Amino acid sequence: MVGTTQPTIIALEKRSQGRLTVLDRVLAVLGSGHYLAEPGTRKPFYTHAGNSSTAMRWQTPAEVLDVLYEAFGTFDLDPCSPTTNRATAPVKARVHFTDADDGLSLPWHGTVFINPPYGRGLRAWVAKAEAEVLCGNASTVVALIPARTDTRYWHDHVAGSATVFFLRGRLTFGSADAAAPFPSALALWGAAAQQVAALEQRLPDAWVVPPAGGC
Repeated sequence: MVGTTQPTIIALEKRSQGRLTVLDRVLAVLGSGHYLAEPGTRKPFYTHAGNSSTAMRWQTPAEVLDVLYEAFGTFDLDPCSPTTNRATAPVKARVHFTDADDGLSLPWHGTVFINPPYGRGLRAWVAKAEAEVLCGNASTVVALIPARTDTRYWHDHVAGSATVFFLRGRLTFGSADAAAPFPSALALWGAAAQQVAALEQRLPDAWVVPPAGGC
């Protein structure tokens, strides 16, 4: 998960020896909520609290996936999976890409679900989701993302382009003890009318915003 060797991790844990960049990745994987800053300074509020996940990747809540399976069935692809093993992968999909595959560099296909990393790379995943539908590689992409309507990527690749389900309340991801410190949304690019209707029926409390020209 960190992308380094076991001896490097051992040296960091037992002898406090290693690169700052490795420590940064380890703390992100552990969900420590850390941030790097010059001594005596602090990062702005929006970069480390309330508006971002303390862990780079949180497992999709089972209740959200169950609703999506009812509307879309088994997905064709999960390009953000922790494993390629269909038996143990958290998302029911016919194909799974992991970090080693680099789903951002590969073409997608069919009906796709992504719960992308919520760090700095989120913009690239959202842009990829829109692009794969526009170019015809994927028929539909469903993304579970933070509802950050103030961001540039939201205005560039979500607003007017995707059907958005703003979820009521805040989700509890994986084995977390508390809800996420941000609201969540489901963005759907290329979804058919019957798929949107099926999801609306199963998420009656969600606020639904259609794409430009939608109704």
